[in-house]
Amino acid sequence: MTHARATNPEFPDPELQAVYDCLAADRTGAPTDTAEAIAAREGLNLANDLAAVRRRTARAAAARRRADRPGRHRGDGRSLESYAFTLLSRQAPHLRTSELRPRARAWARVGLWPQEMQAWIAALGVDGAAIARDCRTVGIALSAMGVVLDGMRVKHRLRGGESAFSVLARAAACGRSLKD
Repeated sequence: MTHARATNPEFPDPELQAVYDCLAADRTGAPTDTAEAIAAREGLNLANDLAAVRRRTARAAAARRRADRPGRHRGDGRSLESYAFTLLSRQAPHLRTSELRPRARAWARVGLWPQEMQAWIAALGVDGAAIARDCRTVGIALSAMGVVLDGMRVKHRLRGGESAFSVLARAAACGRSLKD
């Protein structure tokens, strides 16, 4: 007989949690068997499941500790910036590194997946990060860049300086939707 733990583990699998809660020691602190001992006595083999959950929990905690280290970028912002830099250098080989870095940082801050970023850069050009951010804010989808409004494609209107809100209003006036 052992004492109950102060905190019981929580499992992502609801069925496993229900089994554990049913078999776990009561929370009163009275002497009782552990959930593992009760499961073994009842003929349930939960050892593999419990070990797998403990491994996943330990890995997740280790990953959080690595991500929270001081001096390290949160998430994958640095790699996304590198990806943006590579895309931009291919799109505009005439630009110098000192000109590409701020543009790559701006694209990384938009928060797009790499494939999305590639498509937005192709549609709006190397200087289109602010336009892409505005389009996402007002709800203009990437798929709407080829839509023709009053004789001009949406992407050309945006690249020409028309605001995303104005393009959205123009589309609404024409009865067109620029959302997915």
